[in-house]
Amino acid sequence: MLTIHFIELKHGLHTPVHTSYLRKQVDLSLCKEMASNHFLVSLRTLADNGYLVYQPNTGLSLNARAKENENMWQLTDKGRQYAEVCHSTRLRPKRSYRKRC
Repeated sequence: MLTIHFIELKHGLHTPVHTSYLRKQVDLSLCKEMASNHFLVSLRTLADNGYLVYQPNTGLSLNARAKENENMWQLTDKGRQYAEVCHSTRLRPKRSYRKRC
């Protein structure tokens, strides 16, 4: 969700992203290989919970660089709010503690 959120910050709201691009970005951020069916199941679960919207790329109408049968994903308002909270949490400085001697 954060990857789609960062793309929306750069290119504007309601930007559909194709599955292969999301998969590449997640693989780059993880330290181990994720099975492709696990990745698609996680996207479907996010869509079922109302964070993402699935859109078919029929006739290459949404993205000409994606395959015609490839799924496109977009954040919902609920997903956008959750991604903004996660993003702001990551940007917030962490507390530093000093040990007392």
